[in-house]
Amino acid sequence: METQGVRAVDGAEALAAPPSASRARPSGHLWELDVLGRVWRFFTSVRMALVLILILTAAVLAGTLLDQAPPSVIADPASYEQWLERARARYGFWTDILNFLQLFNIFHTLWFKLIIGLLTTNIIICSINRWKGIKTTVFGARVRMSETFFQHARYNASLAAAMPMTTAAERVRRALALSHYRVRTETDGSSVAIYADRNRFSRFGTFLSHLSIVLILAGTVVGGVLGFKDPEFIVAEGATREVGMGTDLSVKLEHFTDEYWLEGPPKDFRSELVIYENGQEVKRGMIRVNSPMSYKGVRFHQAFFGQTAVMNVTDTSDALIFDEAVPLAWQTREGSRPVGSFDLSGQNRTVYVIGPTSGENDPLIPAGEMRVEVYRRDTGSLVAAENVSQGTPKAIGDLNVDFVRESRFTGLQVVKDPGVNIIWVASALMVLGLAMLFYFPHRRMWALCKALPDGKAEVRLGMTAQRDVSLTDEFKRLRERVGLALGIRPDGGRTAGGGDDV
Repeated sequence: METQGVRAVDGAEALAAPPSASRARPSGHLWELDVLGRVWRFFTSVRMALVLILILTAAVLAGTLLDQAPPSVIADPASYEQWLERARARYGFWTDILNFLQLFNIFHTLWFKLIIGLLTTNIIICSINRWKGIKTTVFGARVRMSETFFQHARYNASLAAAMPMTTAAERVRRALALSHYRVRTETDGSSVAIYADRNRFSRFGTFLSHLSIVLILAGTVVGGVLGFKDPEFIVAEGATREVGMGTDLSVKLEHFTDEYWLEGPPKDFRSELVIYENGQEVKRGMIRVNSPMSYKGVRFHQAFFGQTAVMNVTDTSDALIFDEAVPLAWQTREGSRPVGSFDLSGQNRTVYVIGPTSGENDPLIPAGEMRVEVYRRDTGSLVAAENVSQGTPKAIGDLNVDFVRESRFTGLQVVKDPGVNIIWVASALMVLGLAMLFYFPHRRMWALCKALPDGKAEVRLGMTAQRDVSLTDEFKRLRERVGLALGIRPDGGRTAGGGDDV
């Protein structure tokens, strides 16, 4: 008997082979085929798929629970260092470890994309590996089964028919066909074999589910490589800021409005935006929470808002070196005061602007003032720190600083995700595949009609066990219907007329 993958050899040839022959590595293309076989078996491993899914789940969970640095921050080393310093207040000594493991930028790391690639390859190869078996089940299932099958099938029954074998077989065939089963038969001199199945194409729901997972992973990669998400895109009122990220877009905040209920909570906040492409206005409009603005696949969502301090800075020669609104979008470690910063690159200075605590009498920074702290950019050492009253310039170190006025900023979430349409298609395929598998399960029944010596017939029924909780009821229903077709009532008696009306 020949087994799959093993060929029987003559005993003399085996004895004549040298002892080391069995241990010798296959040469040439045989060795290459052996390596390919090992790789193929590696990727068809269910254990490997489970490990990859667990790792991917842990990575996504970490990316959800841990703060993720915005792409615009990661692109600027200085901004990223400032972001890490703010993160250090939350994560403490774990900050450096998490940063080393790239857990603040999980979805754009090479190792995350590698896991997705391995899992995608695993799913594709598993699908290819299962294709032959499912194709055979759907299109080439055996019609005739052995006596052993009917003896040991999970669901089986034996019925005595008081009629010739051919008549009994035809009535069984008709009863199964009336139950919406596709019926095939094979006849020999002493028996008629019957195979019936229903919803056979639902087996392909497995491939639709696999394809949907591949497309979801592909959509994630496409969105990660060709798209971006910046949840902390801040624009001060009256200012224009470039989106970057390979786009030629910039955004101007014309006006920001916030409204409140009498009890205090926000009623509405909205931003009037103007979008420019290559310096030319292309779109303008108002955005609210859950009412974003889109242009060429880039969406601008209203996310948060806050105050700015319009600062004017000159050097010792009264040359203007800074005149912009500074968003106070962050908070100090102690006191929860709003803080923002800007760099004076030609002066080797970083200036921090700190506002008073909201809703309280702040002993350090009274209302109407801003605290200005000047640091050397190269060493991080403090140069000078003073409070500056609005409209009253003050010399701080070698800089003249003027707090002009307060204003507002809007915080936007800027998103471009070209993979979202792929994920929508994948979700539809996932639903369709699961519906095919669970709501329209593939059901199969075999029957064997044998002629008895007295001219009557014996009908054997058998069904294989499947992951279908309703299969017991289905087999009972079919057995009763076949019994009625053969003139046998459910209680074991016989019907008048031998079941001709079924």
